Amino acid sequence: MKMKNAKYRIYGNILYYLLKFIFLTLDVKILGAENKIDGKKSYVCGMWHNKLLVILLCLKSLKKRAGLASPSKDGELISVPLEKMGYKMVRGSSGKESVKSLVQIIKLVKNEGYSLGTPLDGPKGPVYEVKPGMIYAAQKSGKQLVLVGGAYSKKWIFSKTWDKFQLPKPFSKVICVVGEPIDVPNDADPKEYSKIIKEKLMELERQAEEEILKLK
Repeated sequence: MKMKNAKYRIYGNILYYLLKFIFLTLDVKILGAENKIDGKKSYVCGMWHNKLLVILLCLKSLKKRAGLASPSKDGELISVPLEKMGYKMVRGSSGKESVKSLVQIIKLVKNEGYSLGTPLDGPKGPVYEVKPGMIYAAQKSGKQLVLVGGAYSKKWIFSKTWDKFQLPKPFSKVICVVGEPIDVPNDADPKEYSKIIKEKLMELERQAEEEILKLK
C-alpha cells in the first residue's frame, strides 16, 4: 500500500506542476458575490466535483484554506497538489456517517479559522447530488456556505470518470460565479436542505455557462 501511495504522490507532484502552468495561462473572470467574501472570515465553500478547480481559482483571498480528499490512492493524487498550494488536507469521506473527518473539518473551520473548499457531490458521486455532510459542517460550525459555479471556454473532459471531470486547457477563459453566502438554519435537516443547495448551485453553473458562451 505504501508503494502504491508513493507512486501516486509522484503523480500528484506532476499534476501540481501541470496545474501551476495551466493556471498561469488562464484568463479568469469572477462574477457574483466575490466582493462580499471577507478574507478574514472562514467559510464552507462548495462546487461540483467536475469543476473542482474553480474553487482554487476564485477564492484566493481566503488565506487559511483546507480541503477534503478520500483516503484512497485517488485521494493521494488530489492531496499532493493541494498541499503544495497551501491547503491543509483532511483525509476521509464527506458523508455524515464519516464522523472522524467531519469532526476534524468542523474544528478547522470553527476553531482554527480555516475555510473549507470541497465538492458537494464527491468523492464518488452520484454526480450533481449534494451530500449532506458539508451542509452539516456549515451548520455545526456556524459558518456560512458559499457556492461556486464555473465554466471553461476550452477544456478536456475525462469521459471515463464518474463525473466527466473537466480540466481547462491552457490559455482558455474561465468564468467563476460566486453565490451569496448562505446561513444554514440550525433546525434544517441536512438531507432536505441538500435539495435547496443543489438548485442554487445548478443555477450558478447555468449562469457561468451562459457567460462563457458570450466570450466564444
